[in-house]
Amino acid sequence: MMPLYPGFARFKKPYSQMTQWSGKEIQALRHMIVPVFEVTLMNPSTSQRILFTDALLCVQNFVHCYLMAQYQYLTEATIGYMENYLEEFHCQKDVFSRLCASKCSKKVSETFKKQLTLDKQEEWESHPAWNNLSAAANGRRVDEDKMQIESEIAQHLLDQSDFNCVKMHPLNHYSDHIRQFGNHFNVSSELPGTAIMDLK
Repeated sequence: MMPLYPGFARFKKPYSQMTQWSGKEIQALRHMIVPVFEVTLMNPSTSQRILFTDALLCVQNFVHCYLMAQYQYLTEATIGYMENYLEEFHCQKDVFSRLCASKCSKKVSETFKKQLTLDKQEEWESHPAWNNLSAAANGRRVDEDKMQIESEIAQHLLDQSDFNCVKMHPLNHYSDHIRQFGNHFNVSSELPGTAIMDLK
């Protein structure tokens, strides 16, 4: 829905349907992800406030680190800023961990959720007072148990998730490379790219 603008390429698919990002799309995303995220998470409930704040800080610090890395000339001060942004990102990134669960972990969690729901249903039906309660009381009890199940599933996904994917690791060496080579424009990616193609 965003209008055309110099240096901004619109996505061909909705953001949530993107599976692979091109360089053009990443360049466009850096300009808009923080304001869009701010608006999306603008009115958190009391229970969401900490989660939303952590998510915003995580994205902001990552984008700031990325933008700082685009500078053509970096001093020790700007490298220090970049390292601080990256450190803050790592402090907040766990907020997204449950979204990084593998397909296998998600399947296990779904099975676990079904089993917990069945166990609760059996517990309700076997309880002698269940049939004597009003529909409203039964509804409240079901809602409470559903919230407990959702909490257990979220914790299970968090335990099985890991944000430390391969592409995140090179960022830790980025500042050292800048100190060695001056800036990232002095580093050629052709040689490792050729090696990867040979391996493929």
